[in-house]
Amino acid sequence: MLSKSGKPIEPGHRGFWKDYPNIYNLCTELGLNETDIFTPYTNSSFYSPDGLEATAPVFSNTPFPMLPSPLGQVLATFPLFERIPLIDRVSMIGLLLATVDCLGSDDERVKQQYDRMTAHELFIRFGLSKRLVDDFIRPTLLVGLFKPPEELSALVVMELLYYYALAHQDSFDVRWIRKGTVSSSIIAPLAKKLKEEYGLIVLKSCRAGRISLVEEKHNSKSKQPYQQVQKANHVSFYDTVLQQEYTINNVEGVIFAVGSKGMESIVKASPGLARIPIFAKAANCKSIDVISVRIWLDRKIPTRTPANVFSRFESLRGAGGTFFMLDQLHDHELDVLWGAQNRTSNTTVYGSVVACDFYNAGALMSLPDEDILNLLMQDLLPSAVEAFSGKVVSIVTK
Repeated sequence: MLSKSGKPIEPGHRGFWKDYPNIYNLCTELGLNETDIFTPYTNSSFYSPDGLEATAPVFSNTPFPMLPSPLGQVLATFPLFERIPLIDRVSMIGLLLATVDCLGSDDERVKQQYDRMTAHELFIRFGLSKRLVDDFIRPTLLVGLFKPPEELSALVVMELLYYYALAHQDSFDVRWIRKGTVSSSIIAPLAKKLKEEYGLIVLKSCRAGRISLVEEKHNSKSKQPYQQVQKANHVSFYDTVLQQEYTINNVEGVIFAVGSKGMESIVKASPGLARIPIFAKAANCKSIDVISVRIWLDRKIPTRTPANVFSRFESLRGAGGTFFMLDQLHDHELDVLWGAQNRTSNTTVYGSVVACDFYNAGALMSLPDEDILNLLMQDLLPSAVEAFSGKVVSIVTK
């Protein structure tokens, strides 16, 4: 994808956590070199209007051995909090122990009780300090689960905490795309393999429409030898270029790779799917508003870490915010970031390229591009890193 000025862009910036075995197995199957595609695992910095608050560790790089939880986390993170007092950090211990107790229990009633509770109520019950929640936990949830604690199930948050911080300490280590984009570095080689070995045909500029189902008998191991199951039979799709509808008959299966609006549209057009409870529920899932911005600057901006999180900024209007220094992550292909015909000068000196994402961004969606740019360049970025003050913006893509 290209911006209006011809610069290569990809909406949103995606992280790859250490415990993503399917992605890494796919790279192996495609013969891709992970060190060419991904950056090393990196720290992430948290910035508030007061400056740097904390730096998330790379657990696999810490000088401490993998000690039992929560001792291992405490030792690894102790030197990385710049402003949050120790007394506030210690308030996290009660939640960690409660998480182990809840998820280690086989009593489903206990888990259901936590599922009916919000994460906000959970934090109050176990005595987490307001500063720890506002400066570190809330922004983490906004950029990790895309919702504030008031709108998240306590059980979901405890499961996230347990899996990524307690049971598998280094699973929270994250790295980023180093070369090209997710589409060019991973999806394109996969599509090529499927085309060459399996005859995959990709229909561009088409959207799925109606899916027709038929009932067929299915052999079962239960007492009843056969049971009726529903199977996809016909799929219609609409070519937006030719403005014509087509139908594929006698399909063997359908994989849904659509967003919430796409699922809602397909189920509405497919009465058979609408009668199946799981599809009816899927069609009713709510989407999350996200704004993705890319800014090209006239000079290099040094930062402590390439991946960063905004914390406690009132101007975010309840959204979570991140910014990534793409010139640091893609340091070996700056000409690609800027585009072959879009250099800052006749030399090979390039300025920083910043990708900024806002999650749960409904309150920001109506703002024009200029206001989003001003929010970043006059408030958020200079407050986080002073070197952003007074820099000239080349172009912004929203």
